Amino acid sequence: MNHRIRTFVATALFLASNSLIFTTMAQISPYNFGLREARDGIDRYWAMYNAHAEALAQGMEVSYEGIDTLDIELPSDYQTIPLGPHTDFRGLILYVTNNVRHGTLFSLESPSEPVALDKMLVDGGDFRDVPALANADKLLILKDLHPWTERIGYGYRILRRDILLLRDGIAVNAPIAPWNTDSTKLQADFVDVDMEQKVFRGLNMFRTEQSQFRTHCLSVIGQCNLLIEDVHVTTPKSRMIGDGVFGITNSVNVTFRDVTVDGTYSGYGASRDYGYAFSLSNLWNTTFERVTADANWGVFGTNYLSNTTLRDCDLNRFDIHCYGRDARLECCTLRQRQTQFSSMYGTVVFDSCHFVDCIPVRIRSSYNAYTPFDIEMRDCLFEVTSRHRSLVNVMLLDTASNSRPELSAKCWPNLKIENMTVVAPATVGTLNLYEPTGKVSELKKPVDYISDVTVNGLKVVRPNGRPAKVKVRLSSREFLSVKRMVFTVNP
Repeated sequence: MNHRIRTFVATALFLASNSLIFTTMAQISPYNFGLREARDGIDRYWAMYNAHAEALAQGMEVSYEGIDTLDIELPSDYQTIPLGPHTDFRGLILYVTNNVRHGTLFSLESPSEPVALDKMLVDGGDFRDVPALANADKLLILKDLHPWTERIGYGYRILRRDILLLRDGIAVNAPIAPWNTDSTKLQADFVDVDMEQKVFRGLNMFRTEQSQFRTHCLSVIGQCNLLIEDVHVTTPKSRMIGDGVFGITNSVNVTFRDVTVDGTYSGYGASRDYGYAFSLSNLWNTTFERVTADANWGVFGTNYLSNTTLRDCDLNRFDIHCYGRDARLECCTLRQRQTQFSSMYGTVVFDSCHFVDCIPVRIRSSYNAYTPFDIEMRDCLFEVTSRHRSLVNVMLLDTASNSRPELSAKCWPNLKIENMTVVAPATVGTLNLYEPTGKVSELKKPVDYISDVTVNGLKVVRPNGRPAKVKVRLSSREFLSVKRMVFTVNP
């Protein structure tokens, strides 16, 4: 295949009146790499790959002007297509067939370097005495080699992670939980970054029905200030599992905007099938705006997330599996499944959210990590059903306390409700604020942290809008609390 390169030299416009120069980055097109002459989907893949590889090497952008639809097939020796900081597909409709192996189509990744670091510095956030971290903008990636917890029933240990954004040696954010503990065994790496916005935009990706292997859309590692915008991924019904449409790791200030995921590779019918639209690990300050995602399995699969915001989203599930802090959901609709947390800190806020036949909050038991956090619900609408009529489901295990001191207490979250409307069919006569499920013996052990449950303004109506009376209970089952409980319900 002829891969001749034709580059377009950057243009400059000089305005003599104010001596300003405006430049546009040089661009290169898949047409420069034989796209017009391509005989099949494999040729078209190589035209895309070589255009992006050359653009990255030369500091250029890839132009998709004049390219409306592409049908590509991944060859036996395919590689992930490397991206530069700015990729705009201009609404490209891309059909991808993969009969080779599981993999990812596009990647934006930066390498990390190890750094020797005393764990005593982490919580204070001042690293100016560490030469490798003292200047410029960096991501400090923290990993605790002493297991945080072991996921019961799944056979693997969790090693907690954190990420800090440093500017001239000073951390912009704080870790999720303290690192200067007797249990912590710190390993640290860093990534050099800049604050310029990176963009991945304007792609409509269809994973074809004849594909025998998964093709994930995008892998991101070690990035700061990334916008993923106007991207739509569609997947046919399939028995494949283990999806991760978007895989984002060790990054900060990431925004998903106007993104749709219609289906994932998550099997169907079997209880252990899984697969995610958003597979996220070790992120700080992540935002989702107008994101719509639905699939057989829950569309989020995340760990180590701090300061996460969702606005105007429509999802069947949001979760932070293990080790997170502070999440805020505004004007979101959650359907059929749940939001799910374990080893969570800070506050989870639901503002003007709509819960449809789902569990608004589930505390996952398999991590055996019941950490202290608070839940606030303001101006929310909850459409209850006979199976989902509780706000906070606390899953229980009949186990000994977690061996790590930070996780030895079993904490339940506090709950504050302001102005909630509940739509309840006639078959539902009770609304539970908490619903402990699991071993009876576990309920005999006092739970920690929970001390304040407040309901200010609760309106209950039938599906036809008529007023209804529903009993509000603190819990579907009695439990013991270490601290003095204050339970308040105001009209």
